[in-house]
Amino acid sequence: GHPSGVDLMSPSFLSPAACIAASSGSFPTVCDHQTSKDSRQGQWQRRRRLDGALNRVPIGFYQKVWKILQKCHGLSVEGFVLPSSTTREMTPGEIKFSVHVESVLNRVPQPEYRQLLVEAILVLTMLADIEIHSIGSIIAVEKIVHIANDLFLQEQKTLGADDTMLAKDPASGICTLLYDSAPSGRFGTMTYLSKAAATYVQEFLPHSLCAMQ
Repeated sequence: GHPSGVDLMSPSFLSPAACIAASSGSFPTVCDHQTSKDSRQGQWQRRRRLDGALNRVPIGFYQKVWKILQKCHGLSVEGFVLPSSTTREMTPGEIKFSVHVESVLNRVPQPEYRQLLVEAILVLTMLADIEIHSIGSIIAVEKIVHIANDLFLQEQKTLGADDTMLAKDPASGICTLLYDSAPSGRFGTMTYLSKAAATYVQEFLPHSLCAMQ
């Protein structure tokens, strides 16, 4: 095998996979576990790459984006802004609106990075559902993804991951292992994105709200 194969088999790399095995209630043999882990290796990164390349978004995504835009001054993706004024010009179910949102997301050339941005926007929609009246600023979605990436790197390092395993994608600066993490679970992207979004949004909320939490 090539050198990277050795790194992938180190115990600390198994933490997300081991967590999944434990939560599913199955206890495979070491041999079975290794085989299934090898086939799972790269699975989520491939899925994100495909979804991003095909512009796939979850059902109801555009309506959710419309809702967030009513609670902030706009969403920014790598410097391209989707202003809140869009909600006054278009309805949430309008094709024109979804095309507008897509045109901003399509400024991101890398499909798997685009999908993490979509996931970050989904996390923001959950925050928007909580009675946050207004976030008085433009929300930079990529900042949330990068905060999540930093949290992920810190945690993986404390679990013993080395620099080889935590290699970053040169184009986006995102850890390749994060691209290949399932959305849910202890080491899931949603876990880190939720923490990152809460940290980021906290800065814009009135202090009285922060004190109540």
